[in-house]
Amino acid sequence: MRTKTLLLTAALTAAGVASSMAQVYSVNVVGYVNKSVPKGFYMLSNQLNAAPNNKVATLIPNPPNGTFVFKFNPANGGYITIDFADGAWEGDDVDMTLNPGEGVFIQSPASHNVTFVGEVQNTSDVPIAKGFSIVSSVLPQSAPLDQLLFPASQGDFVFRFNPANGGYIVDDFADGAWEGDSGGVAPTPDISESFFVQHGGATTHWTRTFTP
Repeated sequence: MRTKTLLLTAALTAAGVASSMAQVYSVNVVGYVNKSVPKGFYMLSNQLNAAPNNKVATLIPNPPNGTFVFKFNPANGGYITIDFADGAWEGDDVDMTLNPGEGVFIQSPASHNVTFVGEVQNTSDVPIAKGFSIVSSVLPQSAPLDQLLFPASQGDFVFRFNPANGGYIVDDFADGAWEGDSGGVAPTPDISESFFVQHGGATTHWTRTFTP
C-alpha cells in the first residue's frame, strides 16, 4: 500500500533529531503553548484556535530557512508540501491550515521554538475516517488516549513518530484493550503532537467537552 510506504519512508529518512518539550501557560479561554520543534522530522499539531486564522504561515511565520511542512492527503495517500525559503512560504498550498484536531509532519534543518497563541476550544469533534489519517487532540493536554476519550475501535492502530530513532511507536486496539509498543497502555501523545490513525470501520468522531 502506498500509504504504508510513505509512513516507512518518513521514518527512514528522519535522523539526528532531539526530543520535544512543550510548556502550557494557560488553561483559560485564551492561552499559549511554547513548543520546542526538533531538528529533522516531527509530527506537529496546533491545539489553540488562532486569530486571524490557523494557516501554517500565520502560526509559524518565521521558521528556519529550509523548513518543510507535509500535510497528509487521505484521498491519494500522498502529501501536500510547502517549504520556507528566502523569508516566505512556497509550495503546493501556501494557505495550508493547521486547525486544532489536524496534524502535519514538519521537517526542520535546526531545532527552534514555535509559540501557538489562541483560544482553548470548549468542545471538539475530530472525524476519524476509514484508512489512514493524521489527527491530534483539540485540547492542549498530554494524557493516555483513553483518558482523552479517543474512540478506539477493534483493529485500530495508532502510529506515533519517534524523533529519537526515526521510527514509530505502534499500538493497536484489540479485544477492548491497547497492546503494542506502549506496553499495554493507551498511547500518550505530547502537547502539540499529532499522530497517524489507521481505522478500519466507517467514519467515527472524537468528541470532547472542556470546562476551564
